[in-house]
Amino acid sequence: MLSTALIGFLMGAAGSIPLAGPITMLVLGYGLEGRIRQAGLVALGSALPESVYAGLALWGFGALIEQFEWVGPTSQAIAILVLIGVGLFLILRPPATAKSSAETSTEGEGAKRHILLGLSITALNPALILNWGAGVTMIYSLGLVEPKPQFAVPFGLGVGAGILSWFTLALYFLHRHHRRISPRTREKLMKGMGVLLFSLGLLAAARAILGHGLY
Repeated sequence: MLSTALIGFLMGAAGSIPLAGPITMLVLGYGLEGRIRQAGLVALGSALPESVYAGLALWGFGALIEQFEWVGPTSQAIAILVLIGVGLFLILRPPATAKSSAETSTEGEGAKRHILLGLSITALNPALILNWGAGVTMIYSLGLVEPKPQFAVPFGLGVGAGILSWFTLALYFLHRHHRRISPRTREKLMKGMGVLLFSLGLLAAARAILGHGLY
């Protein structure tokens, strides 16, 4: 089971590295503003449902939901809405003031809000089960993990630990170096990440409509 958890850890960390994802953009955006705690809470919230999805995929739930034709189009539509929504959030949010950048937001409600933000964005994307199903199929074929349901829990925990480890490393780097980036440059980076996500959402929507992916 330890080797299964280690494989999950490596897959979770590697899967968090690509930048063109809504959670990664949000976490890095908060980190660029010096809001390390908020960024960490968003990352924590996102790691929880993804760990569950990864464990369910190893358990065999991914293969089960593939039998329902509505899952694919629904997942695609939700992913498009998330990309566009988070993109607009990053584009339209007001510039962070020096006061807001330095806030620690110690109140429980603020912590819950950021955890729920990360949790909801990830939990509302059932395509992750299919993605993890593909990943699990790969490690099955390589003989790295036995297809046994009892390995689902250590695999899911390993995935969660890998996700949090990657974001911890990224936020540590931003914590040490974000002050070297001018507020104007930070604002441009935030807007740029928002434009990228928004564009990816529109592109995915266009491909879905033209290819009848949603119908």
